[in-house]
Amino acid sequence: MMDRVRKRFTQQKRIELSNIFKESRDLNEVITLFLATLELVKVQEILLEQTENFGKIYLVRSEHESLSRN
Repeated sequence: MMDRVRKRFTQQKRIELSNIFKESRDLNEVITLFLATLELVKVQEILLEQTENFGKIYLVRSEHESLSRN
């Protein structure tokens, strides 16, 4: 699932968090994608951005990380 999130960054540099889950087939997939996203934040491959309280949350590719993993 981490690779699935990484692949989204080949098309865009900034992704709304809720868009990550739109293609999910069931709750288990949503949970797994969420955990994969948290892991990418933890290892600093992506950053979270929110400009206002209760506003939309965006995933942004970290400038110092290459998201192309083999």
